[in-house]
Amino acid sequence: MRRSFVLPLLLGICPLAAACSAPEKPLAHAPAPRTAQTTPRATATAASALPAVAVAPAVDEPLGPAVDSTDRPPPPDPSAPKAGGDMWGDDVGEAFGAGGLGLAGIGEGGGGTGEGIGLGSIGTLGHGAGRSAGGAPAPGQGTGVRAGEWDDNANFREFSRWIGKTTSAGTASLDLSIRRFMVVRDAAGKPLPSCLVDVADAAGASAALTLTTSSNGRALLFPRAEGLRAANLVATARCQGVVAVQPFQVAPGDGVVEMTLPVTRALPEVPSIDVAFVLDTTGSMSEEIDALRGTLERVAGTLAELRVRPRAGLVEYRDKGDEYITRLHPMTTDLPALGARIANVRAAGGGDTPEHVNEALRTAIRGLRFRPESIARLVFVIGDAPPHLDYPGDEGYAPAIREANHAGIQVYTIAASGMDEVGQVVFRQVAQYTGATNLFVLRGGAGPQSTGGGDPATSCGGPRTDYRSGNLDALILAKIQGAIAALERDPLRIAGLRRDEQELPCDQRVSWQ
Repeated sequence: MRRSFVLPLLLGICPLAAACSAPEKPLAHAPAPRTAQTTPRATATAASALPAVAVAPAVDEPLGPAVDSTDRPPPPDPSAPKAGGDMWGDDVGEAFGAGGLGLAGIGEGGGGTGEGIGLGSIGTLGHGAGRSAGGAPAPGQGTGVRAGEWDDNANFREFSRWIGKTTSAGTASLDLSIRRFMVVRDAAGKPLPSCLVDVADAAGASAALTLTTSSNGRALLFPRAEGLRAANLVATARCQGVVAVQPFQVAPGDGVVEMTLPVTRALPEVPSIDVAFVLDTTGSMSEEIDALRGTLERVAGTLAELRVRPRAGLVEYRDKGDEYITRLHPMTTDLPALGARIANVRAAGGGDTPEHVNEALRTAIRGLRFRPESIARLVFVIGDAPPHLDYPGDEGYAPAIREANHAGIQVYTIAASGMDEVGQVVFRQVAQYTGATNLFVLRGGAGPQSTGGGDPATSCGGPRTDYRSGNLDALILAKIQGAIAALERDPLRIAGLRRDEQELPCDQRVSWQ
């Protein structure tokens, strides 16, 4: 994999470490539930995001040591006994180390002249591929890392047609013929985050799977992709000590399953939000690590005003045969400590083009401890190479993205310039299935191989396409802000429901800003 732009964002959310703690007990575990009938559709009016508030510093989850996984044998331990017992664990070769060390400020600076290519309204990207010494852009060179976005749930039918035509060997085949938005609201119509939604056969079988709602009060269900073959299912929402039961049919196409609980939503005064980054740290990623350090103040200044309690974690990944396959930095509320460690991330290793993206996804979803009571759980996967789909015995990426979807973890994927077709397919599948979007980066000299290259005009007020263009840090920040703002939005106003957004008049598009 190649390129890295996560560093400044992680550093940028450090001021958010000053936040009050949230309840440790998941809402879904409240005792003595009582059954409630679902009520007719209520109207929930959109409101502003949480107001800014000063909060006292609190670090209740110190940063733990990094944990490496590798296929290399561990070094010998001089103090270990010469016989009897394997002090290094099982034979898969997991090793533990300090992690995250290296030289700060590596990279070769941005490239190109100061002329912008004019995508979107935020920032510019220079033409060309020139480099300057010392990791700093030469005079007159553009410094912005450009990014755009595919929202494949807002244009779900077009995505389904596109993904159905792909023939990339080893990519997952997921049956998306039936899609249901599971919506859980309180008595006032407000979204209920972190609620559990059990889905079972209507004949009375035990729950086949459990989903978790995000801050928008929604969970995304693809019954056929989950192995549910019955024509009639039952959803049971469990939240804040009550339950709501709703039978529904699974005819092909889109639909909404509404569940309204007769309670008033109870949120902590300072809700927590989990943000994790899964970062390719192979050799070609060094330029973005360096180029985006200048975004620190912008990101920090914006996020410091939000009334949330952040938790953050990181998974670095490379490939088999490298120093490590994955390096996990646990979730923590001590974001300054994590930022200091990330400042020393170095890009190295790699060789062949694909990297072990599958293992990175598994490590993040299964290894990072996301809190079920957090209002949202966001993962940003960043890289410029496809996953290895040819490793014998590897389970692939589909099980991990199903687990993420069940846990209410939205996995945003970010493809750097040069990502090939296989990588584009995988990154877009991962994002779409978990209710997230696929972002991409356009750099100087990027050719048409970059996902979303080109920017045709549309009827909606300027050069647009199915994505929004902007600076990468602005797009990531917008996702975090959007997750917070979703608490006050109508959960039944869903982009792409029953009709692609791109087919609607501009004034009717849910996703149009």
